[in-house]
Amino acid sequence: MLRSLRRHRRLEIRADASITDLAEKFHMTLTGMKKHVGVLERAGLVTTEKVGRVRTCKLGPRPLDEETAWIERYRQLWAARFDELDKVIEELKRKENVDGRK
Repeated sequence: MLRSLRRHRRLEIRADASITDLAEKFHMTLTGMKKHVGVLERAGLVTTEKVGRVRTCKLGPRPLDEETAWIERYRQLWAARFDELDKVIEELKRKENVDGRK
């Protein structure tokens, strides 16, 4: 699972880009960007290619369907839980108002 917002933002890159260009765009050190790209590459989300001294990266071939499905399952679960919590809170407020008026 990608937990870093910066790693997630890397996926916004649509065209081939050098790691140096990406580091500049995201105001990061070259070393930091290399680490982020390495994580994305191991996850299959980007690919890199070295041509001479320049390493470029681009979005990998792996779609995010599995991750999207996982997120949606938990989104639905938490939405249902928050809906139930709202009901409990409203009931407690109602009881508090009734008890306070006695």
